Amino acid sequence: MRLVIVGNGPGGVELAKSLAGEFDVTVVEKENLPHYSKPMLSHYIAGFIPEERLFPYSLDWYGGKGINLLLGTEAKLIDRFRKVLVTDNGEVPYDVLVMATGARAREPAIPGREHILTLRTLRDAKLMRERLREEGEVTILGGGFIALELAGNLSKAGYTVRLVHRRKGLLGLDEELSGIIKEKLEAVGVEFHLEARALGADEDGLKTDRGYIKGRLKVCAFGIVPNKELALRSGIHTGRGILVDDHFRTSARNVYAIGDCAELGGVIGGTAKAAVEQAKVLANLLRGVEDRYDFSFRSAFFKFADFSVALIGRTKGKGEWLDESAKVFREGDKTVGAVVIGNIKKAFRLEKAIKEGLPID
Repeated sequence: MRLVIVGNGPGGVELAKSLAGEFDVTVVEKENLPHYSKPMLSHYIAGFIPEERLFPYSLDWYGGKGINLLLGTEAKLIDRFRKVLVTDNGEVPYDVLVMATGARAREPAIPGREHILTLRTLRDAKLMRERLREEGEVTILGGGFIALELAGNLSKAGYTVRLVHRRKGLLGLDEELSGIIKEKLEAVGVEFHLEARALGADEDGLKTDRGYIKGRLKVCAFGIVPNKELALRSGIHTGRGILVDDHFRTSARNVYAIGDCAELGGVIGGTAKAAVEQAKVLANLLRGVEDRYDFSFRSAFFKFADFSVALIGRTKGKGEWLDESAKVFREGDKTVGAVVIGNIKKAFRLEKAIKEGLPID
């Protein structure tokens, strides 16, 4: 059975690893690099880890697993009638094809956006690291996990960091939790400009509706845009991402999608953790083993400077503190979500309990 995976990110490499030996696996990747850890890029930029630590798998590892890795190869079209993937380096026949094309960084829609960098690839990270060493300071746009992780790590490394966010809350959380995260990041030196909307940028700074913020190095880190172009060109149904059912099937026969490019019921995973979990479920489904991934249940684990934050399930509405590190959210008698600060072991325990519907006191 010929399995072709487009994309070598966390979902693509996990699926290849899971099914190597059971399927004839080919991975098509447009970058010229083997899989590297994008969640670790901010650690690399800060100088906490060397470049080689970003690469968990060598080229020899792929060969040893029997995975045919086609680097520097861009997928152009899925010819569904002939069951071939058309690339800029020729055609790749498939029995099953999985799009794990990921997403790209969202760019700000403001005048002067050419003066603002984005972070998604190792190439982006290298440019940012070089500029950071020249400037010694950075202005980061965003209030999600990418922005906060970058801000925390760069501030911890001794750089001057300003974070600009159009809302008061961080990570979509309530005022109390946002305040705790803000205080922890301020303690390592992050300067916050909240409820400030970016209006434009020039070489020397950022224009906002709260005034001008000086700083030559500016980085946009708010959100992602799913890479759905391959599906669009191939006549496969898309929305914000590539539309799938609860078995990751697209509108095309024997064609699936996982990770940041896949959308079900308006939900896109958006994290490496989600992509890996989806890959594990799809591996079972392709083996003929019934399995299920719950798109409605989302959890993410982050580390900002020296403290960790876990968002588990639904974290909207009025919450209550279990103790000093965990705030839970309930609907009736059922616990539907939790935010855990600084205690990863507790976060994993709560995640398991909430998923299984167990009582939490």
